[in-house]
Amino acid sequence: GDIDAARDLLKRGSEVDKRHAPVWQAWGVLETRYNTAKVARDIFQQGIWSCAQSGGGQSGGRRCARLWQAWGVLEAQEGDHAAARRCFSRALDADQRNVAAVTAWALMEEDLGNFSDARSIFERTLKYFSSPSDDKTAVWRAYEIMEDRAGNYRKAQQVFQRSMREEMASKDEEIIPERASDVDIVDSLVKNKSKEVEVSRWQTGSSDLGAEVWLNNGSIEGKIPAKMMKKLRNGDSSKGR
Repeated sequence: GDIDAARDLLKRGSEVDKRHAPVWQAWGVLETRYNTAKVARDIFQQGIWSCAQSGGGQSGGRRCARLWQAWGVLEAQEGDHAAARRCFSRALDADQRNVAAVTAWALMEEDLGNFSDARSIFERTLKYFSSPSDDKTAVWRAYEIMEDRAGNYRKAQQVFQRSMREEMASKDEEIIPERASDVDIVDSLVKNKSKEVEVSRWQTGSSDLGAEVWLNNGSIEGKIPAKMMKKLRNGDSSKGR
């Protein structure tokens, strides 16, 4: 293709909207492939300065994450792994759930044989996702593939099983306590007009607080025991006298 024309187009795009991070990223990647590393670094740096958000700290905020990630890939290709780590770290400081930065960093550590570090990167990032999503699934898959590539088939299977358990749990309408010892008895499904679908009783160590937990279409609703309700009502009656 016409590299000079593409470069000119991207340059003009950055002048029209100096805070458009994807344009700066595309320009930097183009220079990474068809020019010197120094030129590419200058483009990424200019892009970060231009796109930095107020309150974004030293990393410039979420808008700059893609630029730090691309810069990290450049440094990894150049063999400066310490610089690459700094860039990837900045990318995740700007956006802790940036999948591209996570996978690129972990892949670099994998290539260097630093599997423990790669696993730490994946595990740390997974904690930032409160619930399953397409991005989190991508991290799980990259993690699994890394273990598979390394011949760690048992670990790969464990990663896959963890991801599947999480996905199934998120879709499960029933809430099951993790520790069976905490459960006195799980009653059968209850079908009634209020659509209360399940009752579970937890031992509390006090007969006064033996409350029931009702799941109403997946929404937890506490139900005050009759004995406690009677006490509360008696208290209210005495106050009114």
